[in-house]
Amino acid sequence: FKSVFKKMQSFKQCRTDSCSDHDSFCSNEDLHPVYVGKSRRRYLVRSDVLYHPLFKELVEKSGNSDDSITITCEVVLFQHLLWMLQNADPQPDSFDELVQFYV
Repeated sequence: FKSVFKKMQSFKQCRTDSCSDHDSFCSNEDLHPVYVGKSRRRYLVRSDVLYHPLFKELVEKSGNSDDSITITCEVVLFQHLLWMLQNADPQPDSFDELVQFYV
């Protein structure tokens, strides 16, 4: 877990919840708002993340009832999920396990 948390700390510096530091980069991307946790922290995620099968399953299990995308996991776990989707392609056979972990 130590290595995961170290990677998450570095990820926090470049997470996708704000485009202010990366306006030129973000303006060319198709970004979608996602609200995470009880605090409904807003993240902007790219389309490739939004349409990833694991992410789609997590959204489905979170039981969205309105037009916004809400994920019911803790913010720190969501940051880990984003890092994992961007840096390590999880295998489809582990999706159910991962969704249970995050929800």
